[in-house]
Amino acid sequence: MHRYLSSFIISSLFYIAIIATMFYLFSKNDYTTKKVQKENAKCVQFCIIAPSKVQEIKHVIENKIKPKLKPKKKKKIKPKPIIKPKPKPILEKSIIKPEEPIIEEVVEEEIVEEVEEQIEQEIVQTETISNAQKQINQDMKKAKQREFIEYLIKRINSNKSYPNMARRRVIEGEVAVKFKILSNGKVEDIQIISGRSIFKKATIQAIQRSFPVEVDSSLFDFPEVFKVKIMYILK
Repeated sequence: MHRYLSSFIISSLFYIAIIATMFYLFSKNDYTTKKVQKENAKCVQFCIIAPSKVQEIKHVIENKIKPKLKPKKKKKIKPKPIIKPKPKPILEKSIIKPEEPIIEEVVEEEIVEEVEEQIEQEIVQTETISNAQKQINQDMKKAKQREFIEYLIKRINSNKSYPNMARRRVIEGEVAVKFKILSNGKVEDIQIISGRSIFKKATIQAIQRSFPVEVDSSLFDFPEVFKVKIMYILK
C-alpha cells in the first residue's frame, strides 16, 4: 500500500512540473491581441451541401455522361422441342471366364461323349452284324430244311414200289401224304391227304421202309409233321 502511494506522489509531482513549464513558456510569448487585430483577417467560408442536392447533382452528371441506350428488342422465345428420354441400353451380363479346372471338366465331358458315341456306334454295328448273321443263319437253316425234305422224298421214292394193277392199266398219279417224325428219327401217324386210292398202300409201305432216319434237332423242333408229294410215273 505504501508502495502505490509513493508512486502516485511521484507521478503527480512530475505532471505539476510539466504544467508549470508550459505556463511559463506561454507567458513569455510576445504576441498580443493588438497585433492580431492589425493583421488583415482572412475569412474562410465553408459551404455545407445538403445530401439531397448532392444526389441531384450526381444524377444530372450521370445523365450528361451516360449516352441514352436504345431499348433492346425482345427476342421471340421459341418453344423448346420435347426430347424423349432415350431408353437405357441393356447392359450385357458379364461373362465369367471359367477357370482352368472347369476347362478340364469340359474336355473330360467331351471325351466321355466321344467315347459314348463310339460305343453306341459299335453297338449299332454289332447289332447290324448280329441281325445280318441271324438272317444268314435263318437262310442257311431254311436251306438245310429244304435239303432234309428233299432227302426224305428221295429216300421214300427209292423205297416205293409201283403197284402191278396200276402198271397193267398204265395209271400214273401223285399222292400227297403227311407224317410225323420223332426226335429219335422214327415215323408215326402216316396219313394220305390226296391222290388215287390205287397208290395209297404203296405210299404207306414206302414211308415205313424209309425210317428211321438221322435227324438234326437244330433244324426242327421234333416231333415235327412233314407234308410231301410222291409221284408215280411209268418209265
